[in-house]
Amino acid sequence: MAHIEASFFIRRFEDDTFNEKMITALTQAVSSVLGEDAGKDTTIILHGIDPARWGHGGNQLSKRNA
Repeated sequence: MAHIEASFFIRRFEDDTFNEKMITALTQAVSSVLGEDAGKDTTIILHGIDPARWGHGGNQLSKRNA
């Protein structure tokens, strides 16, 4: 069984189709590598993160292009 957790900026979830598309795409990726049975037993959890709480390279991403 695969368990995938993926984090995205919260604004991605403003698109009503994002959850379904991402869950489908991640499940298909597992299926393509491990087989269809593994895809059917895959758990996907999507997290929405405020850019103010996300850092990369020592910088807060909400201030990156400010």
